[in-house]
Amino acid sequence: MSVWKILSAGVLLAAAVLAAALLAPTAAPRPALAAETAQVVTGPPSGPGGVSTATCPSGTHLTGGGYRLQPDAAGPVRATGPTADATGWSAQAAHGSVVASAICETED
Repeated sequence: MSVWKILSAGVLLAAAVLAAALLAPTAAPRPALAAETAQVVTGPPSGPGGVSTATCPSGTHLTGGGYRLQPDAAGPVRATGPTADATGWSAQAAHGSVVASAICETED
């Protein structure tokens, strides 16, 4: 076989592969995912030894939370965590006041 025939066959094969790739069906585009927006909601300061609860607004869901001890707090935090219905975050200081914070997320 001559070099010319080998090169011609190679070029034809490459052209066929390229044409097949260009004509092959492509996957349908994926739908865009909704962006999530986070917001931090704080509860009212608790009374001494009381509970502060931050509740997520309607249309959002809880993704986390925390607390901030007030200057009058002395001692550890007695409890902190999501509310029983998972719509907010609560915290209770052993002595003094605490402010709960909830991280709430919505899909746009």
